Amino acid sequence: MLTAETTHQGYKPPIYTVLKELGAMEEKLAATIRALEETNKKLEATEKKLSTLNSTVTKVKAVDKGQPRVAFSASLQINGNIGPVNIIYPLVYRNVLSNIGGHYSPHTGYFTAPVRGVYYFAFTSICWASSESSGGSLYKNGKHIVSWYGFSKNHPTSGSNSAILMLQAGDMVNVHLWSKQMISDNENNYSTFSGFLLFPM
Repeated sequence: MLTAETTHQGYKPPIYTVLKELGAMEEKLAATIRALEETNKKLEATEKKLSTLNSTVTKVKAVDKGQPRVAFSASLQINGNIGPVNIIYPLVYRNVLSNIGGHYSPHTGYFTAPVRGVYYFAFTSICWASSESSGGSLYKNGKHIVSWYGFSKNHPTSGSNSAILMLQAGDMVNVHLWSKQMISDNENNYSTFSGFLLFPM
């Protein structure tokens, strides 16, 4: 049987329940605020990274926009052989495959650097004649840089080489066939001279 005392002891006014619920809500709100603050910090860090990335892309575009386009590739445009000759013979690659910027001359065989920078050059060769050797060099301003050489007694021989060169504006690069050597080509463009600007300095 409930007495007035026991009933009073077990009774909790509504205000206490409300205050308890408010306390729980405050804890949840505080936790939510902390989570939002952490999210904001991450968003700020991401925004800074994006801003840095955008700045880098803008700078790269500006550099790329100002960089000259320089590239060429050409083959000998012969249907047969050149040589053997008794001199160091400058090769003229007349069949122009590409000449971006127009700095390779199919009339002289020379590439002339338009700007100071780092350039890549490559050349390939084939020699149809058996018992004939094929050799030559890449020249910069008349000075030998790198070479190729091949010899085969019973079948065609081929060769190639490449170089990365630091050039000043006006420097000239071409390919020479060595004395008493032979080089061949046909419509398949086996013997080529190519180059391009890697980056200005």
